[in-house]
Amino acid sequence: MKKFFPIILFIGVIVFFSGISCQKEKKSWEGTIQEKDGVMVAKNPHEPLNKPDVFFLEEDLCITSEEMDKEFIFQNLYDLVVDEDENIYVSDMNAAHILVFNKIGKLIRAIGKKGQGPGEIARPLSICISPQDKLLVVDVGQFCVHYFSLKGEFLEKFSTTTIGANFGYPKVDSKGNILAGYLIFGKETKTYTVKFNSELKPLFTVSSLPVVSKPSDGSSKAVFDFFEFTLGTNMVWDITRNDNILWGQFTKYEIHVFSPEGTHIKSILKANDPQKISEKEKERLLEESVPENSPYRALVEFPNNYPVFLHFTSDEEGRIFVQTYEKTQDRERDYYDVFDSEGKYIAKIALKSRPYAWKNKKLYTIELDDSGFQKIKRFSVFWKY
Repeated sequence: MKKFFPIILFIGVIVFFSGISCQKEKKSWEGTIQEKDGVMVAKNPHEPLNKPDVFFLEEDLCITSEEMDKEFIFQNLYDLVVDEDENIYVSDMNAAHILVFNKIGKLIRAIGKKGQGPGEIARPLSICISPQDKLLVVDVGQFCVHYFSLKGEFLEKFSTTTIGANFGYPKVDSKGNILAGYLIFGKETKTYTVKFNSELKPLFTVSSLPVVSKPSDGSSKAVFDFFEFTLGTNMVWDITRNDNILWGQFTKYEIHVFSPEGTHIKSILKANDPQKISEKEKERLLEESVPENSPYRALVEFPNNYPVFLHFTSDEEGRIFVQTYEKTQDRERDYYDVFDSEGKYIAKIALKSRPYAWKNKKLYTIELDDSGFQKIKRFSVFWKY
């Protein structure tokens, strides 16, 4: 044993100093978190704490409609949610139903059908699952919100006509309250983010912002910012697992965190490089979003830069994923800035499709294949920090 002692000691010394070396190489966060007027403010540097390889995905499910009956072929999937049993619900805007798949990807039911009667849907967009196991469906064809049981029974519906235009992007908290946005047209058109109860009675307003601006040529006619017009809003919002509200506007890289009761408790700021819009990109975006013969073409105007972000969501561990307008060099994937639950900028990652749902360390997306057909995909999520 004695003759091995020097070798063991030597190995131990190497391991010890290797550990110290690794600790020295580990980058420290260079931002600050300070309280200002009762609000915690996290100021982040331009670069993230970790390298891109801190995050990776492993595909474990892919659902296509190639072998399904004709009535269930994917036409225009819009939104996706997952229940506690890992069943997958997707809204098909054109087919006017919600398809439900079990955790191994088998179609188990369709909820709703095209029509105007009870339990029938005209044009489903956003969907949510409440903690009371109700499926909420925003129907922009009937200007209402439908409620179904998770087994597909129609329960009730509430009109959104008295609330405002473009009611959508709902998020549901643990009490069944709904966070959603809408437009009110008038002398000063505004977008609102409001928290409602389950019967769409307003509880409080998170924010309101004007959406009409004056054109750059100095004329008096009112026009819409292109992105506000095509997205129907100038705000982004989400609800975290602990019912906090995330909110931000397109023009500032600031994510504001509100308590479930609406108190502003935190702001997350990050240094940002504006992404300029080329004339070629403006032509492409206009052609894709506003047809040449549309009267609305004269009512939209491009800003000089893209919005600072397009969408954000939070996972089960409280990380916030912010979709920016920056793309990879091959233009195939979008960059996402990732913040931890404290508001620290921890990673910059590239994803082919935006995250629709997080459940049990799995990520669910809707993607296009090389032929332009939609697929539902599930990935196992891994972090290395």
